[in-house]
Amino acid sequence: MKSAWQVRAGRQGERDQEALAEGLAIVGWGGVPALGRFDDKEALKTGLREHYPQRSASVIGNWAGQLWRFYREMSEGDLVVMPLKNVRQFAIGEVTGSYHYRPDATPDCRHARPVRWLRTGIDPGEFGPDLRGSLGSLLTVCRLSRHEAARRIGDIAAGRPDPGWRHASANLDPDATRADLWEAVETGAAPVKLTVRNLLSLWAYRRRTATSLVTVQSELAEHGVTTKPPFTSARMDAVVELVPLADEPGTAGSELDPAEVEALDDLPAKWMVRAVLPDDPTIEAVTAGKPLATAVTLMLAKNYSQLAVTDEDGFPVGAVSWESIGKARLTNPEPTLRDATTQVRVIDFDDELFAQIDEIYRRGYVFVRGEDRRKLIGIVTANDLARQFGTLARPFSLLEEAELRIRRHTRPCLPEEVIEKATPKWASNPTFGSYVRMLEPPERFELLNWPLDHETFLDLLTKAKNIRNDLMHFSGEEVPEDDLLAIEGFCATIKAVDQS
Repeated sequence: MKSAWQVRAGRQGERDQEALAEGLAIVGWGGVPALGRFDDKEALKTGLREHYPQRSASVIGNWAGQLWRFYREMSEGDLVVMPLKNVRQFAIGEVTGSYHYRPDATPDCRHARPVRWLRTGIDPGEFGPDLRGSLGSLLTVCRLSRHEAARRIGDIAAGRPDPGWRHASANLDPDATRADLWEAVETGAAPVKLTVRNLLSLWAYRRRTATSLVTVQSELAEHGVTTKPPFTSARMDAVVELVPLADEPGTAGSELDPAEVEALDDLPAKWMVRAVLPDDPTIEAVTAGKPLATAVTLMLAKNYSQLAVTDEDGFPVGAVSWESIGKARLTNPEPTLRDATTQVRVIDFDDELFAQIDEIYRRGYVFVRGEDRRKLIGIVTANDLARQFGTLARPFSLLEEAELRIRRHTRPCLPEEVIEKATPKWASNPTFGSYVRMLEPPERFELLNWPLDHETFLDLLTKAKNIRNDLMHFSGEEVPEDDLLAIEGFCATIKAVDQS
């Protein structure tokens, strides 16, 4: 079956024009010789360590995985998506041959695959929100497999609209409108089922904020329905069912009493455990009573640091780790799985994550229960937390840098009374909204002496302001990919003209 891949052409898109002109997908790692000399991934790791001795084992492992996918796992006929960084667009092509090494190319353009480019200049908006999220990966080479990505990317490459993705258990068409939703509710032929993401999109929302939650919940209630499980806490791609509200509090037979619906006021301040779980959370486990060798083999094969131990019904009884195995062997040369099993905290998928941070960093991980409050669906490690914090912090960091650069440049260029008048009384410095008001008159913008189009710059600044306002409604969910691209573009524009 055809696969789809994202292959980035450099951090700043420095290889994309050569890739398009030469009909190639190109990756970097210029210090690495031809990959054909490496028989397996371990040999490739050894080669990478020789060329990058200062890099950690985890970085070497990550790089080896990406290069191996590019060298051996990518196949003829697969689709390749390449971000075109400088124009904020994408290109889609089809792999037409095997990997080859180009010794005469510049160092960062030597590892290549032949590609027939099918479409270029593709706007990010042509990809559905979930596909744009997948294309947000920072890896140079990654497989795009979520939500039938290959089939949908093939449609986009052929110039057709992204058909979108519908969960197998959902029954509302992804292109449905709110009118279609209410018609389906009123008809009542079958319970309406759709993903949380699709539910929010009916109101043109992409994230759960105070405004979106109140708006959707209120309008659902006006039509006499709510969702089960609550869309306020379920995962974005989880399916929820529209169920009737009770006619009166406590009415027998109702699916959900309005008094039991979680208050919305505090929701944006919560960061649920689900924020760091994968979209399709699963967990590997070993059944209590199995030989310890079974756990050891699984941990080696899967490169796990720890493994859940469950009973026959899949309910957690503890965990085994390399540390617990080592301690068990100190007192028993031939320990059993029971000897090496330790207690571990098990939390619910909709628990508040901040309350678990100390335990995660102290022990290194916690296990997560699903909606049934019994069976395990995932694990959250200290590395997961660090990665998620980095993902969430990036847009804030970019916007702060842009704001500091604008402030530094405008203060000596604009009259002080203009800046004071535009700055809110409650703020010690101008906000993005202040700069929109300050720079709206063309004659003021000209004082900055920036070689930029005034109207286009104001559009970028206004969008940055709106995204910043949306980010203030903290929900713990990742910023939509097109918003992140807009922030990156705005920050790059400011950096290019602010040379001070």
